[in-house]
Amino acid sequence: MTGGSEGLGLAIAHAFATVGHEVIACARTAAKLADAATRIPGLITVQADVSIAADRTRIFAEIAAQGRTLDILVNNAAITRPHDYTSSVTLNADRARDEIEVNLHAPIELTRLFLAERRRTGRDADPGAVVMIGTPGALFPLEAQPLYSATKAGLHMFTLALRRQLRESTTRVIEVFPPGLPTALARGIDVDTDNGGPEVTDEVAREIRDAILRDEDVILPHEQSRRLYKAVPVLDPDFVDRVNAGVRRAPGWETAG
Repeated sequence: MTGGSEGLGLAIAHAFATVGHEVIACARTAAKLADAATRIPGLITVQADVSIAADRTRIFAEIAAQGRTLDILVNNAAITRPHDYTSSVTLNADRARDEIEVNLHAPIELTRLFLAERRRTGRDADPGAVVMIGTPGALFPLEAQPLYSATKAGLHMFTLALRRQLRESTTRVIEVFPPGLPTALARGIDVDTDNGGPEVTDEVAREIRDAILRDEDVILPHEQSRRLYKAVPVLDPDFVDRVNAGVRRAPGWETAG
């Protein structure tokens, strides 16, 4: 569980732990991880910054060194900031890189490392899952959060393509669209929401856990999520198949650079 020391990540970690699963939480801040471990007995923690390549590799190395195996990867870590391209605050500095690294690059690379580790250990035939914690904001252009919206939209499209690639494998690709919740994620953003307090976050986390364990491909754990998701047109699967039939990997693509 990346970003597992607070907010929705911590709540999902707790939800899995309460039904007997061994949970490994990853986060940047040692103090927050230590606090999380006091809240969840038996929680295993790895301090790492998922935006740093060496840390991503170390996460899997530490898990392997402990003799543990990973069945479910939950790509939950994310950051968001307000941006206004008419404001000098946005125009005078690169404020995009961090969001792109954490929200898009990191989950893609962690997924690659997870799948590579499953293959290296001969476990790629065993049941497993990659879970992307997305957002309804991936489906709408959010003016206040253009980078968050763009990176999550990119992750959404990667998730759809990855699901196609892994459809004959034993690794499920799951996408979660949680509602706006009262967590520390959206600093500097005012969100109109009536989704309640921390108890709602815990309820949403339990719904997410149960749907993951049921192998649901798309998880909409709140009425707000379901309402927003249903408002977006869905591509016809047959049409998507026809498009993909005309865009294929060419022979020798592995050495094409």
